[in-house]
Amino acid sequence: MEQVKLDFQHTLKNFLSIDGHTSPQFSGTGLPGTEESFYFLKRIEGVTQVYKCSIEGSWPHQMTFFPEGVDSYQLSPDGRNIAVIENKAGCEQNPIAIVDTTSLTYRYAINIPDVQSNFIHWRPDNKGIIFRSNLDNKIDFKIYEYLFENEEYELVIDSKGYILPLDVSSDCSKILYSIRPSSANQDVYLFDRITGKSQHLTEHDGNERSFAKFGNSSTEVFLLSDSGEDFNKLYKFDISSMKKTEIGKSIPWDIQGFTLSSCKRYVLYASNREGYSDLHLVDTYTNTSLPTPRSNGVVLSYGFVGSKTLIYSSQSPLAPSNVYLFNSETQIGKQLTHSRFFGIDQSLFSEPQLVSISSFDELSIPAFLYLPKNYKKGTKIPMVVLFHGGPEGQSKPVFVSIIQQMLTLGIGVCLPNVRGSAGYGMHYQALDDYKKRMDSVYDGVEVGKWLIKNSYTTKDRLAVMGGSYGGFMCLSVITEAPDLWAAAIDTVGISNLETFLENTKPSRRKVREVEYGPLSDREFLRSISPIYKMDKVKTPLFVAHGRTDPRVPVSEAEQVVEVLQKNNQIVESLYFDDEGHGFRKLKNRIIYYEKVLQFLTKHLNMNVSS
Repeated sequence: MEQVKLDFQHTLKNFLSIDGHTSPQFSGTGLPGTEESFYFLKRIEGVTQVYKCSIEGSWPHQMTFFPEGVDSYQLSPDGRNIAVIENKAGCEQNPIAIVDTTSLTYRYAINIPDVQSNFIHWRPDNKGIIFRSNLDNKIDFKIYEYLFENEEYELVIDSKGYILPLDVSSDCSKILYSIRPSSANQDVYLFDRITGKSQHLTEHDGNERSFAKFGNSSTEVFLLSDSGEDFNKLYKFDISSMKKTEIGKSIPWDIQGFTLSSCKRYVLYASNREGYSDLHLVDTYTNTSLPTPRSNGVVLSYGFVGSKTLIYSSQSPLAPSNVYLFNSETQIGKQLTHSRFFGIDQSLFSEPQLVSISSFDELSIPAFLYLPKNYKKGTKIPMVVLFHGGPEGQSKPVFVSIIQQMLTLGIGVCLPNVRGSAGYGMHYQALDDYKKRMDSVYDGVEVGKWLIKNSYTTKDRLAVMGGSYGGFMCLSVITEAPDLWAAAIDTVGISNLETFLENTKPSRRKVREVEYGPLSDREFLRSISPIYKMDKVKTPLFVAHGRTDPRVPVSEAEQVVEVLQKNNQIVESLYFDDEGHGFRKLKNRIIYYEKVLQFLTKHLNMNVSS
């Protein structure tokens, strides 16, 4: 079939410019007649900044002006300051700045190069923030406090490993924190600032995930835990008696965090139902459920305006994220933000089907299958299998502009959640740990075979794509099944688990060794690393990476390109000097996706006009 050179520049920029609004935080009393505003994150031209808008509706006011934007923010309880993590070329070793919401001037709470500081919590008295940082040795995290009156930070909780603060008591005398040996094992501790001692609240054997916030006192805690369960549950936990009482109705899905109203009576959380989100609001005094808005996609973040009014951000496959308001008493909702579509016709967008794919051992693998508009069953089209990162990540039915662009070009996309993915219980998530790593790769191969068997595509029109751990999956499936794929795209991916663990940031190494295997077992790491199987590759490969990537060093990409070039195999590469673990800047994203689409067009036997 004749190859057609495409010009994607105009429509690609439009698709990638579609913006979203996330992480709403309310500022006000929630009482009638008082000024009510909300803050949120918005990305424009690839740069994310904090904005402020009136609940009643007003033009958004930009509140931060950092050259490369911010990664996250936390509004102080009195609304006078914002603590932000400033972005620096995606390196994740970023300073924490405190922005005055009136003057928009800022000061740094901590600004040390090559040091990671994050997980910010405001003191309830507004006098400063609690955060974690690995500034001591750049490996172990410890918890620090920054006070306005001193204009400096000081060590509060000395620790080793992966520690993060969870909450500060109302009198600021106690701190809840978590120590995380792995993604499947998280312990909760209570630190008493008067005695300087910590109490272990979640002692257990084996793996257990726990998360906690203070209730009405420093002896009452709301605890999210999967102790003895495949999915986690929410409890009210009395520290003095060490007894816990389940909150709300039991559901056969994971609860993804929770938040409490200012009076601590109401708790709001989202459950993960096969990738979709359901919001739940519970009166903890009566343990009864209250009305919540329906979601046809994924709830990203949520909070309270007063006691029974909810503010949240949500998106679906057909619509980018926006901020919404919902009153649980009147059951009336309101959309507070409106994303721009830059001339793209929304009717072109398609929703995925949730399908189940039987793997090599008959394990059921869930996947979201996107097909072009007006697709006719049995038509064999170009198809991309897109693997998520993690490995304990999860593909969800969210709005992904590049997927929708691919669909308009006649390319289908399949997003599998192979074993090891989060959201389907701890048993499923553990099925790829250490020596079982290749089972997830075999799942990926079976996904490709399933698409061919069910007449969605053919071998000469099937591609694989993935980022981070998804890049490892991409490289692995083209070495394990070299005749199955016509094109492959590896983005910030792992090629050599041995060098990855050696060169990733030391603060991340121990957590990742639990998943992939320890550096002490180098023979095993080499046996499953695709870099040692590159002689099997027949698939044309495109490799892209950011040179400031702190998670997967750029050397993981460079060694793949070097080996394939020596083997005279088809390989193209793209590197960005100003990007880290993923590409944020709009100009870079346009360059990257333009090359991706051209690569797919060239190798998937496509006949598409621009």
